[in-house]
Amino acid sequence: MSGFQKIYEEYARSVYRFLLSLAGSEDLAEELLQETFYQAFLHIDRFEGRCDLYTWLCSIGKNAWLKECRRNRRYSDLSYEELSLPVTGPTLEERAITKDEYKRVLKAIRQLEDPYRDVFILHAIGGVKLKEVAAIYGKSESWARVTYFRAKQKITQEVCV
Repeated sequence: MSGFQKIYEEYARSVYRFLLSLAGSEDLAEELLQETFYQAFLHIDRFEGRCDLYTWLCSIGKNAWLKECRRNRRYSDLSYEELSLPVTGPTLEERAITKDEYKRVLKAIRQLEDPYRDVFILHAIGGVKLKEVAAIYGKSESWARVTYFRAKQKITQEVCV
């Protein structure tokens, strides 16, 4: 087994979950995963070890996702139907309220400027640690914490208005 195959086996599932949280589509996440590992394979010599390998792979994946968004001139939309609501759970009225809140949160996230949007998505949705987010941007961990906090504030202000 090659060294790169070991890297793939160790990180593919985690990177896929991260990409799924960005793309909102299993098919697109799978394509992005393939592109991520292809680019990583081509440029493994550029990995300097200043951050965790997972962080580096997520950075490549995020760039692939942004390239896809620019190419399609949109950010991926998670459809509300993709969220699994229990059949015996909330009433129709409660689901309508939840759907409306969900749409407002997505709209607020899309309206964030860079780097707020990316830091929020990476940490809150992708589960990337703030220390690793900071490494992606070449900034301090406190920068990532402040940026994430401000993004949350902006989203809250937009949704609660």
